[in-house]
This record gives sequence, structure tokens and C-alpha cells, in this order.
Amino acid sequence: MKFAFRISLFLVFICACLFMPLSVVIAQDDTDYYSDEYPAYEEEQDFFRGGYYEDDVEYDFSDYPGDDSQSDSGENADAGDSYQQPAAATRPPALSAGEPIKLEEKSIRFGRIPYLSMRDMMTQAVPLLRFLQKETGAKEVRLVSNRNSYASILDALARGNIDFAWVGPTAYLNRRDQDHLMPVAKAKFGEATAYRGVFIAPAKGKVQGLEDIKGSSIAFVDPESASGYIYPLYLLKEIGVDPHKHSKVYFVKNHDNVLRAVLEGKVDSGVCLEETLKKLSKAQLDRIIILGKTNEIPSDVIVCRQDCPINLREKFLEALLKVKPEALPGSPTFLPAYDEEFDSVLAVMHYIESLKPQN
Repeated sequence: MKFAFRISLFLVFICACLFMPLSVVIAQDDTDYYSDEYPAYEEEQDFFRGGYYEDDVEYDFSDYPGDDSQSDSGENADAGDSYQQPAAATRPPALSAGEPIKLEEKSIRFGRIPYLSMRDMMTQAVPLLRFLQKETGAKEVRLVSNRNSYASILDALARGNIDFAWVGPTAYLNRRDQDHLMPVAKAKFGEATAYRGVFIAPAKGKVQGLEDIKGSSIAFVDPESASGYIYPLYLLKEIGVDPHKHSKVYFVKNHDNVLRAVLEGKVDSGVCLEETLKKLSKAQLDRIIILGKTNEIPSDVIVCRQDCPINLREKFLEALLKVKPEALPGSPTFLPAYDEEFDSVLAVMHYIESLKPQN
């Protein structure tokens, strides 16, 4: 009897060993995509391995010349003060607008760069998506995102897999001519049609000023993020700090991840959208310091391909302009957008481009 009991216990133990790992893996897979926390341990290491993600567009800034002198303009430096924008390059001919379509049969696919966790993005987007579906008369309006990179959303737009994309101005301008894109609307948050990136660091950390970023680690958002990389890089170069030469650089994919990286002490400093700090508690805010802020950046822009069906583009803009202040939780209002509004952004981008070694 005792022998049979021991055999039974042994069989139970073997079954547990066989099935337990499977259930753990399934649980991790179920929570990984939607979790507000960092990804699973193996993936978390990629955030801080010192390079880019394998599925991101790669940018190589390692050969930038260093800046030995320090700018007098400091953190509020204006691109126009130190860099003369070159004459506008000849742009390719615009594509003709597409033929009208039956909107009632159309599933509008609306791309959004992964600037927050997917859960937060969906919470903000659902009221707006429902509103747009009603106002456009479309069959449905769906949100499309990719948690790996900003570039992937514009790739999808260029291929025609989505109809509109909500992106930062630098991401748009990087692909405007190449992919025949055009602005439709810009976001307006309250009275603001601009925003800033903010440098943060642990309050008791080694970085207590922007100059201290030399020789430390810093978390950026994405190579195409205006507030989470392009404008902060411009500011740092203006004060003689080249993070790609003087620091250890990480791209952590969205603004929330920058906050976590700094709060958890995984990096010495980070840069994120200033608005992101509003979600922190007072206790969390007390654990960080603000090192500086970027220049104002023109608001995010909603773009489409130039050959987008004309009635789809016009009806979508018309619907966006109907959004009233505070009518939709988490949503801004919108204004029409025009290319000339992004000239100051081009100046910053040209300045950074001019620092690359010329072949």
C-alpha cells in the first residue's frame, strides 16, 4: 500500500514538472503585450544592451564629430540662432488625390506611433475612434499601432496598409517626400499647439545637470521621436554634449518606458514628453529632478498619402475639426495643418544632419 502511494506521489510530481513550465510561458505571453510593466526578463535585457532593436530602423550616429566648445545659448537655444537653414530642396511632384470611395463600406485604419503603453493608448483612443466613425459615416475606424518603432507606422502608411497616421513632426518630415505624404490636421491640447521634451534624472543620482550626461547612461524614446530624441539631441549638441560619443545610449520605445527606466535606476537620465510627468504621483515626482527642457515643438500631425481618396481625406478632416474641447476623454481638439508650419522643425533636423560626417 505504501509503495503504491509513493508511486502515485511520484507520478503527480512528474506531471507537475511537465505542465507547470507551459502554464508559466502562456501566462507571460498573455500579459506581455498589454502589461504596463516592463516586458518579460529576457526581453527586458534588450532595453539596456546598448544598441538598437533588431526590428527598428537603424541610425548610426557613432561618427559624429565631438563638440569641444560650449554654446552660450543653453537649454533654450533656437535653431535659427546658430544654424542658417539652407534653401529649400526641390520636392518631387505631388501625387493626384485618389478617386472618391463609398465611405459607408470603408474600414478606416488610423495609425498611431507607440508613444505610450498599448493600454493607455487604447484608453485614450476609443472615444475618438467612435466619434470619427459616427462623423465620417464609415463602416468602422480602427486603431493600428506597433510597439517596436515609430518608423513601422509610416511604413504601413507608405504601403497603403493604413489610411492615416498620427505622428510627430520629425517622423512626418523624414518621410514626407519619400513616401508622398501630406498633413491633414494637427493636435491642439487645451490652448497649446506645441509641446516640449524634458530631461529627467534620479534626484540622488550622479547626473545633476545636463553637462553631467557625459560619461553616464541616458534613455531616449525612438530615433524618430521629436520630444524623445531629435530636439533633445539638438539641445545637447548645442552645449557640447554628444551622447553617442560621451554616453551610453538606449532607445526604450516609448515615453512611459523612459519614466520607468529613470525611476527604477536603470539609467542615469532620460528624455520624455513633458506631459508624461503628469501621470506620476507626488512621491514619484519627489524621486526625480528636471535637468532641462527642449525648445517648443509643433504639435503632432495627422498625415495621409497624397493619393488618399479625396472624399475620405476631406471627411476625416471635417470630423476631426468637430471634436470639442474636453468632449472626448483623453483626446485633444484639432486644427488644419500646413507644411509651412514645420519650417522650424526642418531647421533643427538640418542642423543635426549637418553634423554627420560627409562622405
